[in-house]
Amino acid sequence: MIKYFIYCRKSSEDEDRQMLSIDAQLSELKAIAVQNGCAVVETFTESMSAKGPGRPIFNEMLARIDRGEANAILAWKLDRIARNFDDGGKVIGMLQRGQIQEIRTFEKTYLPSDNVLMIAVELGMANQYVRDLSVNIQRGIRERVRRGIFYGKAPLGYMNEPTLRTIEPHSEDFPKLKRILEEFAEGKYSMTGILREMTRVGLVGGQMRRGLRLSSVSNMLQNPFYYGAFYHKGVLHQGSHVPMVSKKTWDEIQRARVAVAKPRQRRGDKGLEFLNFATCGSCGHCITGERHTKKSGLRFYYYRCTHKNAKRGCQSTTFIRQEKVAEEVKRNVRLVSLPDEWKERFLAKVETWEAEDSTAKQTQLERLRGEQGALRVKIDRLNAAFTDCSIDLAEFKELKNPLVSRKVELEAQIASLEKTRANRVEPVRNWILEANHGGKLLSDENFGEMKLFLRKVGLNRVFRDQTLTVSFIKPWDSLAQTVESSFADNEFPHGSEKWWR
Repeated sequence: MIKYFIYCRKSSEDEDRQMLSIDAQLSELKAIAVQNGCAVVETFTESMSAKGPGRPIFNEMLARIDRGEANAILAWKLDRIARNFDDGGKVIGMLQRGQIQEIRTFEKTYLPSDNVLMIAVELGMANQYVRDLSVNIQRGIRERVRRGIFYGKAPLGYMNEPTLRTIEPHSEDFPKLKRILEEFAEGKYSMTGILREMTRVGLVGGQMRRGLRLSSVSNMLQNPFYYGAFYHKGVLHQGSHVPMVSKKTWDEIQRARVAVAKPRQRRGDKGLEFLNFATCGSCGHCITGERHTKKSGLRFYYYRCTHKNAKRGCQSTTFIRQEKVAEEVKRNVRLVSLPDEWKERFLAKVETWEAEDSTAKQTQLERLRGEQGALRVKIDRLNAAFTDCSIDLAEFKELKNPLVSRKVELEAQIASLEKTRANRVEPVRNWILEANHGGKLLSDENFGEMKLFLRKVGLNRVFRDQTLTVSFIKPWDSLAQTVESSFADNEFPHGSEKWWR
């Protein structure tokens, strides 16, 4: 007697959008079972893609067939059972061995005596459909990105327009969130304050329309979508959607976010400005700080090695006053700072390089376009000569093919030059401005920013014999050597011609 297992599967992925729902499949299959007098033992339903192996309910069904609880499968279509060769091979093997006596679908019945090649072809077509669909979906996403259309779920304040498949401003949430973001940029809210205001005006997220979390608000404040851009695979793209705020307002939001999200000092750390900043030159462990208060009420801050290396031991037993640490920090920042006078001279040179680069590029384009025009004339003459039967086909091919090959090469070079927008000297300009910013930190005595600056330009910060040494990375090491050499020669750095070197 043939005993059937009904198997229904529906995936939430794109390839199954046109497939019947599980309830619809069940209704149809039960009607087929009644019509043909099929003895159904049990029904299995699964919501999972079949493009890869590993479906637990499907594997359980095959295991029970292997134990003899049933010997036939009733499914809507063959691709409901398998869309990969691993699962398809199992089903074909069980069908050939007779463990599965019949696979019945709404349109066809498969028996052990059938040509297995036809079953394999159908499963192969289902597998290839999934593979082709994946390629097509990725191609569609890339095309949408090129057009500036974001392809995901619309962020808060926007909505997915189902007809045009675009992202449009939400009629109610957009103006509310726009006002809140602009007020946050002005410094009106803290992180908890902006969360309370969003909750008060009814801005909620997710399909369940629940209140937002603080982490969600923080992520939202860093989403470039709100000023008209979006990320795709780590690359920022210009979007075609309506921006909520301007880029200037967005930059102000980022500054306000950093300001209000700055972590508080731990209890007992107040006044110790250089904790977790440098290591001991003797044992390599971290330098920690201590605060001492005299009977008079005066407070003094000292730094020393933590002495945590019990095996090796530390030879450093001295304490460093915080004023001395501050002097060493300023000395190292001064080594990698660029004076205003030299900043202007360097930027003037960069502008000269940019002009030379632009002129050279334009000259190269004109040369390539001239050669391209000459090639067109030669190809036109060859075409005319061949049309007039002045040359035969073999000679025509021999003369024209190299010209066409060169023409394609020229077109690619011209397109590459026209599309190139990157400025090769832009990193130099950024480095000049950043080095000059170090001098402004010195004049402001902003030690918090100085620490961040030294962390960025140097790998290691080591205290040895009350002297801070920073291992500067390129090109900061060259700048530090120039400044140090100027001081060693008793030359005032601003007037030393060693800078130009």
